[in-house]
Amino acid sequence: MSEQTTQEDVLILVRFITVMQQYSGQRELEMRLPADPQMAVDRVIERFQIPWLGALEKSVRIFINKELLEAYKKSGRRLAKGDKLSFIPISGGG
Repeated sequence: MSEQTTQEDVLILVRFITVMQQYSGQRELEMRLPADPQMAVDRVIERFQIPWLGALEKSVRIFINKELLEAYKKSGRRLAKGDKLSFIPISGGG
């Protein structure tokens, strides 16, 4: 599958924390992603073939600029150049 970019795509820093690095092979990289937050996340998951549904969906949180993805989406904001999209596993312990 080829990645298609549009004029609406923006340059975002994508971060893969700890075990998530196994999917990208690196801790962080810049990617041109859709300004729509959910579409951006979907593109990252597809690009790196991350098996999101199931265990990862329950054990990893997605943040945009230190705000949970769901809260960011509810605000109606769109991604802008320089934003940070992070995949962060929930820490175990108590």
